[in-house]
Amino acid sequence: MDIQTGPNSVYQRRQDGLIITAVVMTVVAATFVIMRSTSRFIVIRNPGLDDIFMIAAMASTLFTNITECRSNHIGFPKSTLNHDNMVAFIKTTLAIQVMYYANIFCIKASILITYVRFAVSKTFRNLCFGTIALHGIFFFVCFVVTLGQCRPLKVMWDLTESVSGSCINTTAFFYFTSSFNIITDIWILILPFKTLRAIQRPQREKFALFLIFGVGAFAATASIVRLHTIYIYTLSEDPFRDGIPVNLWSMIEVTVAISCASVSALKPIFSRRQRAASRAAKSASTGSGMQY
Repeated sequence: MDIQTGPNSVYQRRQDGLIITAVVMTVVAATFVIMRSTSRFIVIRNPGLDDIFMIAAMASTLFTNITECRSNHIGFPKSTLNHDNMVAFIKTTLAIQVMYYANIFCIKASILITYVRFAVSKTFRNLCFGTIALHGIFFFVCFVVTLGQCRPLKVMWDLTESVSGSCINTTAFFYFTSSFNIITDIWILILPFKTLRAIQRPQREKFALFLIFGVGAFAATASIVRLHTIYIYTLSEDPFRDGIPVNLWSMIEVTVAISCASVSALKPIFSRRQRAASRAAKSASTGSGMQY
């Protein structure tokens, strides 16, 4: 048995580590989203668009992580791969790139809409919605550029160079998108600070918002680490072998953000008085339909 490709090879162990991490992180994130959905849809019966976006983020993340787990030979050197293995890897990478941008958009939209729940001024609300719109445009651009990075697209996995065409500078594109994400992570982190200091709300509500601050801090840190892994990946002489770190940190960034951003919605599950008060407020309300 080949020492490089056998079940006990260092490359197989690296791939197994990625799969185990994907399973654990996905289960944890899914648990938080299920609890969040139970709290908002069943306990207090007051779901909002932030919950819808978070459910969408979880669905997208689940698809992404399943795709990664089913990707054979990820992290193996190209010297151990045949043509079909490498083509499958490139196509999988393309799908993961698209879903990553979808994940980030849904998570940040959910966090910003949660901010709106605490909004006390029109200016703050407009800033939140403006940031969501900016991220919507950013996601659309990333979607179009990712799927159009080569013309025709099959040039991307044409390892024999038999298809004529051209590709954009993907290294520059990845650096740009990662830098944009880091900047907006910091913006989302500082955006509600002034409002949080000014609002007169119960401490538990302020604490919930501080949890979301923690999400922003972690997301910014994870994005910086991910940018470093992109740097290593794009300079690698063997991107097939060195693809695990960027996939790993993308996964950690997304799943932890989903988990932490859902914590603020869980209190009604554990508070009988909160459940009773929320139901009474809901029945007394004259409004209806989906809330922010």
